Amino acid sequence: MRILLIKPRWFVKGGVYRPLENIKFTPISLGILAALSDGHEVTVADGDWDPIPYGKDFDLVGITVSTFTSEQAYDIADRFRARGAKVVMGGPHPSLLPEECLTRADAVVVGEAEYVWGSVLADVRAGTLKKIYCGDRPVNMDDVPAPRRDLLNDNSWMASVQATRGCPNKCLYCYLPEVPWHVYRKRDINRVYEEIKSVKQKVVFFVDDNLFADPAYAMALFEKLAPLKKLYSLQAPTTIGRTPEMVEKMAAAGCFHVQMGFQTSNPDSLKWAAIDHNNIADYKKTVALLHRHKILVTGFLMLGFDTDGRDIFGRTVRMAREIELDDANLYILTPYPGTKIYEQFKREGRLLEGKGRHNFGWA
Repeated sequence: MRILLIKPRWFVKGGVYRPLENIKFTPISLGILAALSDGHEVTVADGDWDPIPYGKDFDLVGITVSTFTSEQAYDIADRFRARGAKVVMGGPHPSLLPEECLTRADAVVVGEAEYVWGSVLADVRAGTLKKIYCGDRPVNMDDVPAPRRDLLNDNSWMASVQATRGCPNKCLYCYLPEVPWHVYRKRDINRVYEEIKSVKQKVVFFVDDNLFADPAYAMALFEKLAPLKKLYSLQAPTTIGRTPEMVEKMAAAGCFHVQMGFQTSNPDSLKWAAIDHNNIADYKKTVALLHRHKILVTGFLMLGFDTDGRDIFGRTVRMAREIELDDANLYILTPYPGTKIYEQFKREGRLLEGKGRHNFGWA
């Protein structure tokens, strides 16, 4: 079959992620699906790099969909369905709102695709495509094949890699606790090492939601990676500051940058949003520890919790300066469809219906 796998464009000039207009993350999830499509003619189109080939005919079009790309995804699906292609959607948004997506797609994958993608392909070929495909268990990370990077537009200065999936935290605003892949799992360290060794880029970004949920695993991984002499950027929780040995091993491996979810300067907001792992009193010494090891710190901070007052704007700016962040990304608390906070706001009549989803963020 002729298969097209699409990631709609994430970063639009002048959009909500203006600081990231020129950064493009390789869609390794599509590379993994390509690797699981052996025997078929596969094309991958990354909307941040590639034109979408609307003029070509495909038997199957797979689209990875986040909330903030869902409106794009629906328009893309309409165009390919009009040409006779079957469209399957997967990713966070279809996993949270499968019925909505089915109004614009022929089928959705709820949860991880690795254990169901073969059935999707067989059913498309047989003309028996089901509406919903859902794996019966979390994917063993060692069953995940290396992505087909030869099919990806890999011209970015940075390669994307994944060592773990899931996160044990239960933050109220996050979509992750609500999706099937929230359970924390790890890849064999040797497999991660071999994949990173094979990429051409000097800089590697770990896309993991929480690489540090198992500190022993993270430290062993950094020890293994150190001889490769690569440079690493990653997301890290504020709790890594409690383990100086961890930060030392990160730096020795080549970590030069972390994105860290400080989330708020308001302790009442930490409690309201169930951000139980954060302690504001630790922020400054955590940043100082990272700086001693020459690691840059980008802080993620949100505004608009129910417990915030008008002074939160000034408090947030002052804290970002006091703890000496190298960069700060500020976000507005957003109730993503399918999350607990969305359901709460809906019950309370607080949702602004009809606001374009391109105004949303990562989920």
